[in-house]
Amino acid sequence: MKRYIVLFLALTSILASGQKNIEKKFDIEIFEYLSNTIDKESTSLEEFLVNSKPFSKWDMRPLATKKVEALDSIYTSSQIPNFIWGAFSTKYGLSEEESMSKPNKFLNEGVQNKSKLNDHFKLNIKNFNNLSHLIMESSDKIFLNQNTIQKIDAVFKENNIYWSYIIPKYSPYPISSKTKIKTNFKFSQQQNQILKLLNELNIYCAVKTSKGIFYLVDGFTDNSYGFYFNPKNQMEEDNLLFEIMKSEKIVDNYFYYVAN
Repeated sequence: MKRYIVLFLALTSILASGQKNIEKKFDIEIFEYLSNTIDKESTSLEEFLVNSKPFSKWDMRPLATKKVEALDSIYTSSQIPNFIWGAFSTKYGLSEEESMSKPNKFLNEGVQNKSKLNDHFKLNIKNFNNLSHLIMESSDKIFLNQNTIQKIDAVFKENNIYWSYIIPKYSPYPISSKTKIKTNFKFSQQQNQILKLLNELNIYCAVKTSKGIFYLVDGFTDNSYGFYFNPKNQMEEDNLLFEIMKSEKIVDNYFYYVAN
């Protein structure tokens, strides 16, 4: 929580004065793009939170870099979503106390939901095994399946249109202020099969790492909770995108986890 308070205060002051001494202002460009989009589309807080979940279309957290230069300082990639939440919670009229309490409230929900979600997993273990097999066979790493948007790695499907961000050279962020339509493009049969299974299992996102698969049941800023698959029966503790707070083995090769 101390880290979050510092980041919240730093963001609100720095964005007010603008970024200095950084040649490429990718972070400021993305922030302004999101701010303008939200104003233009009158985006509700609920919709903002959905689009800002980990790995969703407004999550600007770097995916391959441990530390990045942003807002005049060096920060870990997992801190970046807190910048966005700190600024936009103010934009939506939330008090500082309300915005800072949400991450801890979310993590507590992840701990409290463990028994219920583990029961759900055990009832559907066959489908989870089928899904893990398909994802391990796939060359893709990120599979997002939300009510209004789907994503395979860098390609989104929204309103039956396939699109992706145009990422500037040297930018560490997975989103930008510009997008492009992917014409004559469709997800493959295998990709659609994976997305369908995720939907049936109430998993909004699956992320394949070099060691296993994180299945996200829910997420907020850089936090998430759900299931983790590992063929060697080991919990992954060193991934730069998941700082594991709690984990517990469910059955062989599967764990329940909460990440902050």
